[in-house]
Amino acid sequence: MASLQPIEGGKSRTRRNTTTGKATTSFIIPVRLLDDVDAEARRLNTSRSAIYITALTEHFRTFDMAAWQSIDEDEYDPTKFYTRSSDKQGHSTHLRVNIPKPLAGEMGELIASAAVPQYRRPEDVVRDAIMHRVKQISRMVDDGKLEQAVDMAMLLAEEEQLVAEAVHAEELIAAMKVNAQRLLSRDSIEQLRKYLAQRRDRIDTIPELYQPEYLEVIADFEQRLPKAKAKPETPKRRRRKT
Repeated sequence: MASLQPIEGGKSRTRRNTTTGKATTSFIIPVRLLDDVDAEARRLNTSRSAIYITALTEHFRTFDMAAWQSIDEDEYDPTKFYTRSSDKQGHSTHLRVNIPKPLAGEMGELIASAAVPQYRRPEDVVRDAIMHRVKQISRMVDDGKLEQAVDMAMLLAEEEQLVAEAVHAEELIAAMKVNAQRLLSRDSIEQLRKYLAQRRDRIDTIPELYQPEYLEVIADFEQRLPKAKAKPETPKRRRRKT
């Protein structure tokens, strides 16, 4: 009598016949998909099993099993898709991550389009993306390119910061000129005097490179302020001699 070996896996149950080399399997599928299978079986005058076998054969004919395997680094191919959840020895690690909703939506559209047959579930896309990115970064580290890229990014950030400081300082000085001139043209002398004093006290907020120009503007308007008139001295009263 043939030896039958039950194999548990997900929502299916499989029994292999080691003598005939065939297997009997049961699994759960949506009712709508089953209706499609029955319709195709009637059209071809064949059985459900024949439809299943044809579908699986066609699937694996177009599906690169070498790419599906998680293989060693030496055999890594950047043009292939890596979607398997374990290595050749069946080892795996559970990983849970949150991703932005727009990215999840884009990933769902990619899967629904069936443009990449290997992407059947979001997990397939995530595994493939992680595999390629890790391999890419690892090679960059080995080649020293990652350190170079980081240095370039830091240098670029410094340059962008200098540009931003220059723009902000120039805008601030220009705005200060406008405000001071407006107060001067309206003869708001006391307000202008107070305004310039406040701005001089805030010199530390200006980048050192632009402080001379900042102080020059303040000094220019201070010179244009009318000098305060000296108050006349009140004559002292003489005491009458008694």
